[in-house]
Amino acid sequence: MTTLVRTTAPAEAPITLSEARAQIRVDHNEEDVLIQHYIDAATSLLDGPAGLLGRCLVTQSWQMNVDALAGPVHLPFPDTVIDEAKFADGDAEDVPYRREMCGQRPVLIPLQGWGRSAVISFTAGYGAPQDVPATLRQAILLLIAHWYDNREAVTIGAAGAALPMAVDALIAPSRLQRV
Repeated sequence: MTTLVRTTAPAEAPITLSEARAQIRVDHNEEDVLIQHYIDAATSLLDGPAGLLGRCLVTQSWQMNVDALAGPVHLPFPDTVIDEAKFADGDAEDVPYRREMCGQRPVLIPLQGWGRSAVISFTAGYGAPQDVPATLRQAILLLIAHWYDNREAVTIGAAGAALPMAVDALIAPSRLQRV
């Protein structure tokens, strides 16, 4: 069994409060808490292992705990740098490994230590907020505007949509295909 834990959250969101305010044409700060909530919610919808993209947006650190090495370890995100791999039992010695790619995702292939538990630390994400692709930043802005304008789950008498159609089109090229 493996468990995945985020050890360091991104230092900043992919979208700033001022960018969100500009998108929704708000020039006051009375709704900053609400707008920041929309930024956080839109980012969470796309980011990380449970996000629609299946990848990390802004650089963040993760730890994967593997109960017993039994073969290749598929890391969950593309755009990943392995920081270290150590055996979790005994004196925490380094796991000798080879790194390969399986599609978009990196794979850690242990060279020894079968059956031993291990801890793999890695960094994932595009980089700083400005390194996140413009299409994904635009999708977040569209979500923020949609939620700002549609504060109810259902609007009576109006044709509604769960999400703006453009959001799916903007995120599709960056979405990790899960097998």
